[in-house]
Amino acid sequence: MILLEYTPVKPITKKKLAIIGKGLTFDSGGISIKPAQDMHEMKYDMCGAATAIHAIGAIAELGLGVPVIAAIGVAENMPDAAAIKPGDVYTAYNGITVEVQNTDAEGRLVLGDVLSYVGKNLNRITCWILQL
Repeated sequence: MILLEYTPVKPITKKKLAIIGKGLTFDSGGISIKPAQDMHEMKYDMCGAATAIHAIGAIAELGLGVPVIAAIGVAENMPDAAAIKPGDVYTAYNGITVEVQNTDAEGRLVLGDVLSYVGKNLNRITCWILQL
């Protein structure tokens, strides 16, 4: 996970804005592999991360008076010997277990962990922007 924080010189509020981005650098679908003809487009699963990074950069550049945290879940979903398989049980950051039915549904697991982390560890988050 990547955490970026902007603290304004003159804050107008103590409340923080959280921007959550999904940063899957490449998503082949894992063991539940995607069709080959669409594989070249799977690099775009990181657009939420790029948006979150540029949003916090723009907020800092403009000098807005609102504290902001950008939390970005990063991963790559590729088949290999250590890959999650259909039927495996994944334990999320918040302790909830999830049986994986399709390994191409990793984005929601990544985002769930980021949301859980931010909610548990970062104080005064009052507004959430989720960027898929």
